[in-house]
Amino acid sequence: MPTTVRIKPEVITAHRLRIEMFGLEDEDIENTIRMKGWAWVLARHGWVYAGEPDFIYRQIREVVIALPDITFEPDAIEESVKTVLEKARTEEEREEGRLLLKKAFEKTGQLAEAEQFL
Repeated sequence: MPTTVRIKPEVITAHRLRIEMFGLEDEDIENTIRMKGWAWVLARHGWVYAGEPDFIYRQIREVVIALPDITFEPDAIEESVKTVLEKARTEEEREEGRLLLKKAFEKTGQLAEAEQFL
């Protein structure tokens, strides 16, 4: 099973969101993401990282873009984009999120599917 991510809204605060990662089978990468603050959530059978946009943007850069063989869940592309754009605290942060997602989708080969939402 390939490693997939999705970004979802978090209801704790107005601008908080979370990334969920599923299907990770590389122990070295597990150790890397654990050091970056990700937590294993048994109920979801996946890794989760939650935070404000700037923290999530760092995880997109350092995990989704930087690590190999990670893609967005195809059924969650629209939700991932909308969550990042809606949870931004400022217009500048929204634009940064849009550009970062575009770069991530280019890396994963899913830009064509995501362009209509960006």
